[in-house]
Amino acid sequence: MKKHLLLVSILSITLINAQKSNDEIIREFEQQKVANNKQFDAYVAKVYGKYSNASTQKEIDSLRSRLAGFNFGVPYFLQEQDTRQLQNSNSDLLNTSGNITGLTGSFNGEGIKFTVFDGGRIYEAHSAFSNAIGRITNKEDSSQDYSAHSTGVGSFIGGRDTPLYNSSNTLVGNARGVAINSTMDSYMFDTTVLPGNTASSNVFQKIALAQPNISNHSYGVNSGWTETYDANGTLTSYVYKGYKSGSTFYDYQGTYNTNDYNYDLLVYNNPSYIVVKSSGNYFNMGPGTNSTVPKYYSSANGNVLFTANDALPPKNCSQGYDCIGTGSLAKNIIVVGATDIITTNNFRYTNASDVVHSSYSSAGPRDDGGIKPDISTVGTNVYYAATTAAGSNSWAGGSGTSFSAPVVTGIIGLWTQINKQLFNNALLNASSAKVLTIHSASEAGNVGPDPWFGWGFINAKKGAELLVGKSNNTVIFTDETLTSGVKNSKTVKASGSEPLKVTISWLDPKYTPNYQFVSDVYNNRISKLVNDIDLRIIDTTNNTVYYPWKLNANSPLTPATKADNTVDNVEQVVIDAPVAGRNYRIEVTNKGTLVNDSNAAAPQNYSIMVTGYSQQVLGTVDVSKDGGIIIAPTMTKDFVKVLKAPKKSTFNVYDLSGKKLQSGSINSDEESINLASYTKGIYIVEVKTGTNVISKKVIKE
Repeated sequence: MKKHLLLVSILSITLINAQKSNDEIIREFEQQKVANNKQFDAYVAKVYGKYSNASTQKEIDSLRSRLAGFNFGVPYFLQEQDTRQLQNSNSDLLNTSGNITGLTGSFNGEGIKFTVFDGGRIYEAHSAFSNAIGRITNKEDSSQDYSAHSTGVGSFIGGRDTPLYNSSNTLVGNARGVAINSTMDSYMFDTTVLPGNTASSNVFQKIALAQPNISNHSYGVNSGWTETYDANGTLTSYVYKGYKSGSTFYDYQGTYNTNDYNYDLLVYNNPSYIVVKSSGNYFNMGPGTNSTVPKYYSSANGNVLFTANDALPPKNCSQGYDCIGTGSLAKNIIVVGATDIITTNNFRYTNASDVVHSSYSSAGPRDDGGIKPDISTVGTNVYYAATTAAGSNSWAGGSGTSFSAPVVTGIIGLWTQINKQLFNNALLNASSAKVLTIHSASEAGNVGPDPWFGWGFINAKKGAELLVGKSNNTVIFTDETLTSGVKNSKTVKASGSEPLKVTISWLDPKYTPNYQFVSDVYNNRISKLVNDIDLRIIDTTNNTVYYPWKLNANSPLTPATKADNTVDNVEQVVIDAPVAGRNYRIEVTNKGTLVNDSNAAAPQNYSIMVTGYSQQVLGTVDVSKDGGIIIAPTMTKDFVKVLKAPKKSTFNVYDLSGKKLQSGSINSDEESINLASYTKGIYIVEVKTGTNVISKKVIKE
């Protein structure tokens, strides 16, 4: 859906357990592509016949290039999904210095490269990118078309400051992007032959080749009712993208399928990839009961006209939820929904009621109840750079989740830039980016997560403040590893001045869909999690256990409850009113056996953030009582030794504030830990054996 309004002139840590190389992943995608093309050839023969004229062949070639896969013989195709945005999200406060205590300078994307996958090439000569040379690099062949949609997406990420005027010379807005000094690589999501190659590459192969840190994907699959229009913009037909089996229609909305598998496969094996994707613009799409426009449904033999005896399927999200298509339901990516512009309080968020769901923005959850979208921001009635040919320098206004997703992409880029400044040039990885996005989000809709806004409305300023908090040890934000069957725990003392809030996220191995019957794809409630990690907070005074948020898959608009969550690879526990000064224990455990992407037993990495505490409480167990393990000497200028610890134990070194300074594995009976680079003071060496946690204070001279 695109609503044209006017046209005017104007901490990175490399996570373990990645089991497949990019070459192996590209080969798997090649096998998928070959199988899809073979099935598409059979589909074309049925629908178009053996012979076709030039016009028909052009249509077939276009469909083939955007082929996303098949559901029981029915093809589905990728399609595009279509400054107040900056003020609403508070990202403008990062663009100028002095707005975030603890940060030096302004942040406009310097040194950050985004990768954009879209429906055509970004027009690199557009004035939106003229503030520096070489901001846009097109990776597709120069014969491929420029795209207004792609150029617009690029301008939301990083178009320069551009006031826009109408024909009466009245200022109507500003098309400034989030990260105006960033650079971008531009790819098409179509299957094309990249320069220097002889074979074609589909979008997943391109992602693997590009190896992006932060990429934007403002396209998707409509799995329900779609609308077709003629050249004059007149609605000519409705097509239902579900499947008819007997007299029953089954839709694929909310169905985790092959495209989701592919995104999860890519990110799990490349933990530095941060994939941001639009949720879709399909809410309420479909015919009214009295519509005279022709209505079709898809089949393996092409589109079939509904008969008078057929009961029409309901409009998309007819109950207010469940109209996100395949590809935007993956676990390891960040999916973005759209909201209307906040027009009050000088375009600043003040409370949850400020955030209004855009009427077209597709709602979740995934059919198993997994929370999608993950986050939301403004996408309605916004301005962007638009062009369809070289030499064009136009601007337009429109609406769509295509335009909210790149705002989130740009903000994650600014957070990455801040992270690099604060932490020795370290990048954010995919799980830490999701934790930061969700933990910093402002409340929207129901309290807790919901199927319209996900975890809330993005807040760039809060995310930056949390990064500063990590740097000054007032926020715990780390990457950790969970060993199957071994509890990870930490104890904190609640500040009492704000909620005690803990968020974790992990990159889950891909789930392999195995739908044997058409009915399997409709509201399939089987969890798509492979590794089910559990987060709990325990009040150490009265042993009260606090649980994470969870949606009801059968009634997702009902406010989320707090219970055991078996479907999300994000868990968040919040204690709204903790007792000041009381100790609370944070526990991370797992169900079953943790496995990697090859289904072999392996530890699972996760990111964790904790706020609302005054200090981390570290144990000081007397090592003489713990199996003879020795941590010595207790006073040193350089090395401390761990003696007689079981092999495969792990160690951590903390300062007295609780900040983790070092970690590693113990592989011998005598393991040396180097403290030589640390300043003089008291440190804590912690050893985890798998059955116990032992710690000791050490004085560094």
